[in-house]
Amino acid sequence: MKTALNIFFVVTLGFVLTMGIGCTKPLKKTGFLSDYSHLEPDDGSLRYINMKRLGSYDRFILEPVVVKLYGTPVGARPAPETSRELANYMHNAIVNAIRDRYIIVSQPGPGIAKIRVALTDIEKSTPALNILPQTKISGIGIGGASMEAEVIDSRTGEQIGAVIQNQQGKRISMSGLKKWGDAKAVMDDWVKRFRKRLDEAHGY
Repeated sequence: MKTALNIFFVVTLGFVLTMGIGCTKPLKKTGFLSDYSHLEPDDGSLRYINMKRLGSYDRFILEPVVVKLYGTPVGARPAPETSRELANYMHNAIVNAIRDRYIIVSQPGPGIAKIRVALTDIEKSTPALNILPQTKISGIGIGGASMEAEVIDSRTGEQIGAVIQNQQGKRISMSGLKKWGDAKAVMDDWVKRFRKRLDEAHGY
């Protein structure tokens, strides 16, 4: 019986690697960003950032995170209340990541930029598959998310930075043991990168 199971996992792994399951999905432009013309390929994402301009902003308006699931098949989309929960999770993650050094405001003005984020794909994890190392390493049960985001001047609408990115959870991680754990882990990773870029732009 043990030999049969080992054969099954080997065959399954070979099939997954051959078919590309678990690979990064193609990047899609959904129309959410105010401008797509400056985006360039950057380590699996499309990205633009004017570091000099970004460094001139230390106050930010954070718009509510939007859920625009262009990349998620209808049958695989989270329930509306789950989508709202994940959007709030992303919003709160951004606030918590930057508020110790940067100021969150509600009104536009000089030196104030606006942060806009849309979740464009949310893929749930399959906890039962992520328990087993044989399937975990293949990526079968790993979830993830995709997004479009930009930073714009709050008065002029000038785009300071923008990104289109999708990402899956890590194969060596416990986040996949919860249905939306990988998606949340991906959001946390995005937010850490954003904070790092902000600090670099300000010379910290």
